[in-house]
Amino acid sequence: MPNGNSTVLLDLNNPRFLESLFALEKNDKIQLIKQMEKISKLTWADVQRDPGLKWEKINPVPISLQRHLLEEKQQALYSIRLTQAKRAVVLREGDYMRFLALPKDHDSTYA
Repeated sequence: MPNGNSTVLLDLNNPRFLESLFALEKNDKIQLIKQMEKISKLTWADVQRDPGLKWEKINPVPISLQRHLLEEKQQALYSIRLTQAKRAVVLREGDYMRFLALPKDHDSTYA
């Protein structure tokens, strides 16, 4: 059973997320990688209270993101800030933070 004291493990293998990541400009990629490195050193409790990451539950889940939900588990989706201009859509599965999408802008995270 996951708890707030376990270190966050990152899963970046979602094809939709990777496609968006690879399409970024070099400087944006560097910023994202630095932020993901920071996240990988935090506990789940740290992630949830870090004011710079702005961990937020996405509720209600927009239709454009509903296909990411696992029908049998109905997991919640979250938004996390990776740069000033970029937020990722993620879900928590045990100790893993699974990256699902990297919307083009802040507003499309919730639309």
